[in-house]
Amino acid sequence: MYNTNTSFQQKEAIYIDGKDKTSDIQSYSFVGEKCIVVFKSSDKKYTYNKDKVQVIKSALQSKKTQTAFNYLKAIADAVGLKSDEGKNILADSYDRISFIPEYAIFSNYLNETQPEDCPPSSPIEIFPFGFNLSQKEAVNNAFVNLLSIIEGPPGTGKTQTILNIIANAIINGQSVAVVSSNNSATKNVYEKLEKNGLSFIAALLGNSQNKKEFIESQSEIPDLSKFNLTDQQLTKLKQKNSELFTQLTEKLAQKNELATLKLLIENIKTEQQHFLNQVQSISNFKLNTNLSSDRLLALWNSIAVHERSGKEFNWWKKLVYRFRYRIKDKGFYTLSHWDMIEITQSAYYQAKIAELAHRIKSLGNELNNFSFDKKMRVYTESSMRLIKNVLYNKYQHKERPTYQEADLRAKSASFIEDFPVIMSTTYSLRRCLSEHTVYDYVIIDESSQVDLATGALALSCAKRAVIVGDLKQLPNVVDTTMAQKTDVIFHAFKMPEAYHYAKNSLLASITKLFPDVHKTLLKEHYRCHPKIIEFCNRKFYNDQLIILSEPTTEREPLLVYRTVAGNHARARMNQRQIDVILREIIPQQQLASVDLGIVTPYRNQTNILQGIFAGTKVIADTVDKFQGRENDVIILSTVDNEISEFTDNPNRLNVAISRAKDQLILLVHGNDSENESNITDLIRYIEYNNFTIIQSKLHSIFDYLYKGYEEKRRRILSQKRIKSVFDSENLMYTLVRSVLSDDRFSKYDALLHFPLRSLIDDYSLMTPAEAKYAGHHMTHLDFLIYNKLGKNPVLAIEVDGYAYHAAEGKQSERDAMKDAILEKYGLPLLRFSTTGSGERERLVRSLGELSAIKQ
Repeated sequence: MYNTNTSFQQKEAIYIDGKDKTSDIQSYSFVGEKCIVVFKSSDKKYTYNKDKVQVIKSALQSKKTQTAFNYLKAIADAVGLKSDEGKNILADSYDRISFIPEYAIFSNYLNETQPEDCPPSSPIEIFPFGFNLSQKEAVNNAFVNLLSIIEGPPGTGKTQTILNIIANAIINGQSVAVVSSNNSATKNVYEKLEKNGLSFIAALLGNSQNKKEFIESQSEIPDLSKFNLTDQQLTKLKQKNSELFTQLTEKLAQKNELATLKLLIENIKTEQQHFLNQVQSISNFKLNTNLSSDRLLALWNSIAVHERSGKEFNWWKKLVYRFRYRIKDKGFYTLSHWDMIEITQSAYYQAKIAELAHRIKSLGNELNNFSFDKKMRVYTESSMRLIKNVLYNKYQHKERPTYQEADLRAKSASFIEDFPVIMSTTYSLRRCLSEHTVYDYVIIDESSQVDLATGALALSCAKRAVIVGDLKQLPNVVDTTMAQKTDVIFHAFKMPEAYHYAKNSLLASITKLFPDVHKTLLKEHYRCHPKIIEFCNRKFYNDQLIILSEPTTEREPLLVYRTVAGNHARARMNQRQIDVILREIIPQQQLASVDLGIVTPYRNQTNILQGIFAGTKVIADTVDKFQGRENDVIILSTVDNEISEFTDNPNRLNVAISRAKDQLILLVHGNDSENESNITDLIRYIEYNNFTIIQSKLHSIFDYLYKGYEEKRRRILSQKRIKSVFDSENLMYTLVRSVLSDDRFSKYDALLHFPLRSLIDDYSLMTPAEAKYAGHHMTHLDFLIYNKLGKNPVLAIEVDGYAYHAAEGKQSERDAMKDAILEKYGLPLLRFSTTGSGERERLVRSLGELSAIKQ
C-alpha cells in the first residue's frame, strides 16, 4: 500500500572550510593527512589538509531509519496541512528532504537511539532574564545534553527559561530556532526579546505572511556603544556577576523553603480548625508548652498505642512520661485516653504553628536584610549588560544588509549569522531558510500540543533539541476520522508504539522512546493563589511544586456553587448553570468589573456564553482553547448532569484550574452521585478548605421533571386535575394557578390550549403562510391569561421542551411564526424553556407590569 523505498540519492555531504561543496564535487579521497578533491567543473585535483574537509553521512543509511522516515512521510501526506493555495505543505516539506545529517537529532529519533551525553562544561552563570533553582538546572541541562526535556507545569516560567537558553546560545555564537504548533507561543518569546532590546537578533518567520511582515520591517542594529566594555571592565563585571549568582543561588533555596513553610502553616491552621470544629470540648488540663511539636507528636502516638493495648498506666509508664514528656501532674492519668489524645493534639497544633511562624519570620528577616529583589535586579541587569557586550562586539562595526524574501533561501548562511534566532511554527521551520540549514539548537515549545509529523520535521534541522512541555496538560487533538486514517498507516508500517500518531504528542513520543532522557521539572510556581495551585500540586504533580505566588486580593480563592438537582444539561449545554453564573455568581461575588474568564468543557456551552458576553471584557471559551491563557477569576462550568469522562479528564481539569490567578469558582450539578472522580476530589478539597459549599437558590417548576423527583412530582400533580398529557404543561399549570391566587392578580384567569383562530378575527395583518398557520385547528397557545372582568386576553404563555423546540427543528419555525403573529396583534408572550429557571419570578413580574397598565 505504501512505498517503503526512500527516494534519497544523497548519502553524504562534503564541507570544505565549513562550506557545503557536495553538489560541486565529482570525487574525493583521503591520503594520509590530505584530502584530494576533484570538482565537476574541471579534472584538476585539489589537495586540502584533512582537517579542512568534513564528510557527513546521511542518517538514512539503514532500513530501520528509512522505514521510520517513510512512515512519517505517509502520515504527513494523510494529515495534509494545507497552504492558502491548497497545497499539502507538510507532505511537500518531507518530499523536499534530500539529506539528513547523521548528527541531527532527527537521526536519533528515527533510530530510537538516545543521544550521547556531551562533554562536561562550565556551569552557566549568566541569566539575563532572571532565574530560580529549577530554571538554572534546566538551562544547564540544555547545554550539556544533545537532547533534553523541560517539563513546565502551569505558571513555572517556561518562557523565561527559553529566553535564558537563547541568551547563552548567543553568547556562545550559536544559532537557535524557537518553534511551537502555533504562532502565539513564539510571538510571546519574541515580544520578551523586544521588551529587552534584543529583538534585532531575531527573525519571526514561518508562514508566508510572517515572512512578508519581517521583510517589510527589518529592524536596524541599535546603537550598542554604551555596552562596550574594556577588558578590565569586562573582567570586573563578570566577577561581580559571578559573586551575585552564588549569593542568589543560596538565597533562592531559602525563598523556596519560605514558600513551602508559608503554605504548610496555612494547611496546619486549616487542619486545626477542623479539629476544633469536631471536638466537643477540650479538658482544661494543660501540657508543658515547652515541648516541641515532634515530642508532642510522639506523645500523641504513644497514647494511641497504649489505648490499643487495653492496659492501665502503671507506675513505670508514668515515670517514663514524667521524664520523656515532662508530665508531672498525676491528674493527666485520670483522664480517658481520648481526652489525653485531644489535649496532646491541641498542644501539637499550637506548638507546630509557633515553630513554623518562628522559622518563617527568621527566613523573612534574612531575605529582607539581603535585599533579595534588589540584588536579583542588579544581577539580571549585569547579565543583560554582558550579553549586550557580546552583541556589541559582533554587530557594532558591521553593516547588516537588507534582505529580500528570496535571500532567505539563497543567503541562508549570512542571514542566520545576522539573525541567529529564528522563530516559526514546527511545520514551517524547514521552509524558513534553505533546505540544508541546521540550527545549533531547536527549542520546541508547548510540545505536548505538537503532533509527531510536524515535530519530527523540526527535529530534522536540529543539532541539539530542547523539548518544552507538560504531559499533564492537554495534548494535541487528533479527531476520530484522522485517528482512523493514520492508524491504518501505523499498522501497515508496524511501527513501535512511541510512533503512534493518534496516541502521542511529540513530547509523549520522545518520553517513550528515550525513557532516560535528561528531564528537568520546573518546580517554582508564580501564577495562582497558593490554595488554587495546591490542588493541582497534590493531585497531578505529586507535591513537587514549590508555590511562590502570594495572595493579591481578599477574594476567597476557592468556591463551589451547586445547582439544585435536575436534568439541566441538554446537548452539552446547561442553561441552569448559565443562569446561576448571571444571577448568582457574578452579583454575589462582585465580578462585574474584574478580569473574568468562564471555562467550559464543551463548545455548545461556550457558544451561548460568548453570545451573552459579546461586547464585554468577559472571556468565555472551552478549556482546550484556554490553555496558555490566564484570568484573575475563573468560573468553571462543568455542564454535565453527571460528570462525564471528557469533563473529568485530569489534563483538562488541570488546565482549567490553573487558569485562575486569584479565584476559582467551580459550578457543578446538584444531583446525588456516588461516582468517584477528579471533580469530586476538587469539590472535597474546596469544601475542606472553605468549610462550606454554596447551594444555588435558582429553581424551576420544571425541575420536578427530573427522575429524582418522581415522588415530589406525583404529589404536586395529584393536587390538581390533570389538564395535559405533558407533565411540563401540568407543572406550569400548577404554577400559573398558584400565582393567580395572589390577591394582586385576582382579576386574571387562565385557559389551557386556547386555539389561536379563536383569538383573532381579522387576518389582514398576516402573510398567507401566517394566516394558514393561525387558522389551523391544531394551532393553539399553551396558556392564555385573560382579564375575567372584560374577558380580554392579556398574556400568552408557551412551554418549550428542549428537544421538541430545538433551534434547527420544524417546530422552531412554527414558534417564530407564532411569535410574529402575536407581536402584530399586540399580545405579550412569555416562553418558558424546560431547561430554564425562575419561572415564578418572570410570571409575577410580567403580570405586575400588566396590572400597572390601565386595561
